[in-house]
Amino acid sequence: MCGIAGIVRFDDQPIARRRAESMLTHMLHRGPDGHGISEHPRCTLTHARLSIIDRLGGTQPMHSARSADGGPLHLIFNGEIYNHRELRAKLGKLGHSFTSDHSDTEVLLLGYRAYGNELPKHLRGMFAFAIWDEEQRVLFMARDRVGKKPLYFCRRANELTFASLPATIAVGTDEPTTPDPQALLTFLRFGYPFGSSMLKGIDEVKPGHWMTVAADGSTQTERYWRPPPISRTSTSIGAVDSVEQVLDEAVAVRLEADVPLGCFLSGGIDSSLIAALAQRTLKARGGSRLKTFSITHSDTDYDESPHARAVAEHIGSDHTELRADPSDLIGDLQRLMETTGEPTADSGILPCHWICQVARPHIKVALAGDGGDELFGGYDRYRALAILARHRWWLRAAPRGLIRSSNGRSRRAMLRRLLDASAAGPRPSQQYAGMTQLFNDTQIRSLAPELGSALTTDPMIDWPDEPDTIHAAMRWDLAHYLPHDLLRKADRASMAVALELRCPMLDTQVVDLAGHLPTSVLMPGGRAKGLLRTLAARHVPASIINLPKRGFGVPIGRWFRGVHRGALTDHLTGPTLDGLGLDRKAVRRYLEEHQNGRADHAHRLFALLQLSLWGQWLQSQAVGETN
Repeated sequence: MCGIAGIVRFDDQPIARRRAESMLTHMLHRGPDGHGISEHPRCTLTHARLSIIDRLGGTQPMHSARSADGGPLHLIFNGEIYNHRELRAKLGKLGHSFTSDHSDTEVLLLGYRAYGNELPKHLRGMFAFAIWDEEQRVLFMARDRVGKKPLYFCRRANELTFASLPATIAVGTDEPTTPDPQALLTFLRFGYPFGSSMLKGIDEVKPGHWMTVAADGSTQTERYWRPPPISRTSTSIGAVDSVEQVLDEAVAVRLEADVPLGCFLSGGIDSSLIAALAQRTLKARGGSRLKTFSITHSDTDYDESPHARAVAEHIGSDHTELRADPSDLIGDLQRLMETTGEPTADSGILPCHWICQVARPHIKVALAGDGGDELFGGYDRYRALAILARHRWWLRAAPRGLIRSSNGRSRRAMLRRLLDASAAGPRPSQQYAGMTQLFNDTQIRSLAPELGSALTTDPMIDWPDEPDTIHAAMRWDLAHYLPHDLLRKADRASMAVALELRCPMLDTQVVDLAGHLPTSVLMPGGRAKGLLRTLAARHVPASIINLPKRGFGVPIGRWFRGVHRGALTDHLTGPTLDGLGLDRKAVRRYLEEHQNGRADHAHRLFALLQLSLWGQWLQSQAVGETN
């Protein structure tokens, strides 16, 4: 895992080294083990390394000299290639010679020699990389299939700048850093922007895509992977065994590391199953016990450490409970903002960051359970879509205004969300938006009047054309919610302390198999994650199997009414949000309703707090640009 950045010019003007040095300095938190700058005519590459595999032989930027297959190549890479040993053997048979012992980075470099733009199709792993072909003056960039590793770029005038994070691009350019109004609107709706950053002009290489940048500035983008077609004939016969086989292999290949490795254990189905399979594999190999970690805090409604402890005892892992300290919540969010350069409305970034922070002295790599809900049907909103398909005709007439709750996890709150979705529109995409949106259209018009004219009746872009509405929602989450919220959050929270997260659930083979299975197999009888629960029952305690989904959360709503009430008020009632076009009276109304217990606005207030911190960061950037 690393940080990467670079600049490509489309003319013969030199690239100032200070810009590369600024970007390198900014992303050193992602790679404290080594760094380098590689300068070439029209291109400068920058790399900060977190060494995990072949710590001696994987130095970057990595170079390949001129050969019979082409001119010099220069590579920077963030991620892990889990099938690097198989690819190394194949490339050796094709006549390619390696200088490293087992570097997956060199496999990418020589793999590009052999396969060119087809290289990503051969890769199994998480990756974002860039290769500069010095002779052809072409930059090739690629990103893994589901977007586990980030890759942003900015095209301005006669150059293209790219990096692992928007903030890294911002510090490497002399152009002003300004908000993107469309991204801000999408953030208010869903809590994250789609396919771009919150900064104007900074976009993403999409998951499952590669992109080339030619000498004249022209670009080409191609999608090399898409989810498989959904089977109309598959049954549950053999499905559990098939999932266990591919998931077991996905876990096994992610246990390779030349540094200490462990597993995060929340006590839920996904992380418990991953930990159980990892422990079984290590035992079969004759290795030491798997190190598992969970965090504890005082709020029993959110503390899942007893469940994690039960799983650890059952599988026989070497378990450690770590105490999270939320006392410096605002300071933690400010530090994350400085590293990333954009907000996230997902308060789960806090416990994710805290467990990474306290586990980092013990391990350098951690397995995690991300992806299970999107692939195997774990969200209540999937079942809600099925309810709406049958009962919307009368639910939309129910009196929504009479149903209120100050607890976002209560049954009343869930019923209110269902009624709101029933009134959102006749299409499943509109109903799903009604269940997942942060602020609805009416609230946005009040909160951000200048953005009201950009509102559309159906904000769910690229809604899959699937007759099975549950599978359509799962596909939409796989393409939007997972990469733009969950995986962004996980990457930023973990790499802020230079810890690598690996997600076996998001292995290519697991994603392909789960994506192929119909809803009736994934959720038999409408049971959330029914197939995965059946598999988990083979490996984890029975007490864990039927626990309700709680997520990896914190009592942010209670903190906003208590210990962090004053800090929240200071941030939301100051002038910072005015600069983003938000109405101060509307903000204060959400604040007062929540703190007085009349409503639960915890997620909205967290989003507004993040926007306030982002506004402060933007102001600091503007000051830096004028100095």
